[in-house]
Amino acid sequence: MIVWQGAGFAGVLVPLVFVLLGNLGLDKVFGDGYYSSHAWAPMFVLILSAMVVWWFGKRLNDLPGKELIDPQTQQKVVLKEKHTIFWIPLHYFAFVIVAFAILMPFLKRGGGL
Repeated sequence: MIVWQGAGFAGVLVPLVFVLLGNLGLDKVFGDGYYSSHAWAPMFVLILSAMVVWWFGKRLNDLPGKELIDPQTQQKVVLKEKHTIFWIPLHYFAFVIVAFAILMPFLKRGGGL
C-alpha cells in the first residue's frame, strides 16, 4: 500500500516513468538488453528522477498557504496542503530514491558495478 498526501504519488510515478522511458530509450539506441546489462543505466535514470522529484516537491511544498483570520481571536491561521509519500515530504523522498539507486546494483547482483 502506498500512502500519500497531495501530489505525493509523484514520488513513485516519476521514477517509474523515468525507468520505463530510460529502458526503452537506451535499448533502442544501443541495442536490446543494454539497459538491464549495465548497472550504471538504472542508477543514472533513478538519480535523474530523484532530481525531478526533489524540484517538484520543493516547489509544491514552498507554495504559500491560504491565510485566514479567526473572527473571535483575530489570530492568523494558515491552511497549507501537504505533499508527502509515506509521511515523508515529497522533496525529501528524493533522497530515498538516490539511496535505492546506489544500493540497487548490490541488491540485484550481489556485487558492485
